[in-house]
Amino acid sequence: MFQDLLRGLEQTADERAIMCLYGDAGCGKTFALETVFASKTLPARRVRLVRLLPRPAPTAAALRADLADALDLAGARPGEPEVFDMALRKALAVRDHLLVVDEAQRLDAACFEYLRYLFDDAGTRLAIVLAVGERGLAVLRRQKMLASRTAVWLKVPALTPREVRWAIPRFHPLWEASDPDAVDLLDTRLCHGNFRRWAQATHHTLR
Repeated sequence: MFQDLLRGLEQTADERAIMCLYGDAGCGKTFALETVFASKTLPARRVRLVRLLPRPAPTAAALRADLADALDLAGARPGEPEVFDMALRKALAVRDHLLVVDEAQRLDAACFEYLRYLFDDAGTRLAIVLAVGERGLAVLRRQKMLASRTAVWLKVPALTPREVRWAIPRFHPLWEASDPDAVDLLDTRLCHGNFRRWAQATHHTLR
């Protein structure tokens, strides 16, 4: 999975494309992204990484405000859309940017259209990663103008037993010295390769 995600991000960044990363809730989409970015093998060395977690039911104005914070556009006020849009497009034209939007299914049609507007601008140097759950995938596919521009669709499946043995000791120090057979047993009986369940198991074990 790591290599698939790495290749997908490389293609997305190199082609300034749009990527959809999807999977069941708790399957580890965010952890997978963090692992790749922490490896420093990609985009961080040449692309400015911009992370965005939209608030529930955001408006286009709220999206502008979040982008202003993420890009440190202190001199531009989202309340003045024309001025802000000019400043934002100018900032995105200076160097390559990789915009990662987690829980992208929260965005409405106006927000998706605004992302499309930024992406299609001839002067911007922008690639976008949209991370959604399985249910959120249908929301994204309904945005035809954006979905048709998505070059990479990558599903994050549940971890295999072999991946659990590799990933979970790196997930939390609690599991670093644990018996691998015990980790296997806990995964089989409770976690089933789901990161969120592993987070819950870690929390309860620590308590």
